[in-house]
Amino acid sequence: MILVFDIRSVCDDGVVHAVLPDPIFERGYNVVASRRKDASRVRKVAQVRSEQTHVRNEFTDRSLQSRGLDLGIRLTVRPLIAAWALAPNLPWPYKALDQIGRLLPSVPGTTRRGVSLPNCKAEIATPERVDSDRYVVYMHGGAFLVGGRHLHSQLISRLARDLSAEVLQVDYRMMPDYSIDDGVADCLDAYRYALASGVPAEQIVFAGDSAGAYLVFMTAIVAREQGLPVPGAIVSISPPTEFELESKLRAAHNDAMFTKSFAREFMKMVASRTVPRSLVGSDCTGLPPSLIQVSDAELLYPDAERFAVELGRAGVSCELQVWHGQIHVFQAAASIVPEAAAALDEVVGFVERTLVANSAARSA
Repeated sequence: MILVFDIRSVCDDGVVHAVLPDPIFERGYNVVASRRKDASRVRKVAQVRSEQTHVRNEFTDRSLQSRGLDLGIRLTVRPLIAAWALAPNLPWPYKALDQIGRLLPSVPGTTRRGVSLPNCKAEIATPERVDSDRYVVYMHGGAFLVGGRHLHSQLISRLARDLSAEVLQVDYRMMPDYSIDDGVADCLDAYRYALASGVPAEQIVFAGDSAGAYLVFMTAIVAREQGLPVPGAIVSISPPTEFELESKLRAAHNDAMFTKSFAREFMKMVASRTVPRSLVGSDCTGLPPSLIQVSDAELLYPDAERFAVELGRAGVSCELQVWHGQIHVFQAAASIVPEAAAALDEVVGFVERTLVANSAARSA
């Protein structure tokens, strides 16, 4: 059975429309939705199927700020990435690139303290107000090559403030010196640290972008395989979900940041080490409610789209949000791009709803 709901009063697509009630989501239906903002309201169209739990929402707005950021990335970052693809084996200053994050101010009142994990370092960001019953483990992006304490500090400080939660950022081991599996092991150690803090697993959130968006799912899968409880929620921003090339080459022509040559050379680098497990094809049974955000104009769009469907088939409650025309991990520009701020609001809303539901289930 397929039901179609719309909050519009006009039937302009040949189907019967009605108000979309919240209980639809609570009953585990599969909802495929489209949200489009006009001058007065957000409109939503939804197809509801009872056999899966995969939700798709589309956001079609593109502000002048978003378009300007796209152009700026094409003129600055894209040429640098293309240059890397010409000579990926040169001693590029990967660690130095993390220092760029020092230029991005964190939310006022955020404090940080370092912690040591068995094979890497980590840092805890604490906002001014903290709810002690929740915790976030953040796994940063950077193509498994760059990132660390600073590059994602502004984004993390916003999440810490908006969620009123401490955020443990993992400075996991990266290529070219280590394998992606080493990074997974480090993120699992971070999860063990979070569990040791006393917060129940169902109130711990895994969040990550790009490379980290792969790690949040793979770490949860490995945690389950090792007998640990899965976290309470997963937020995955632009995840690479399988290490194959063809779909990425087809999507690369839309990407403001990554070129086809980058995709080819990156996959060669991955293949030269222990090839990591793909999320696509993995056993995802028992994973917690998950939110995936991706742009339809980025290289990783096919990955996110396919994996969201697989999560639904595995019985995992998953919402896929497709943001039209945005750059890769546009959420990092939340201080200047309206769509980025709106995307983070969606993240916060998803986490709040999920943790409240988890807490209620635990108390029942």
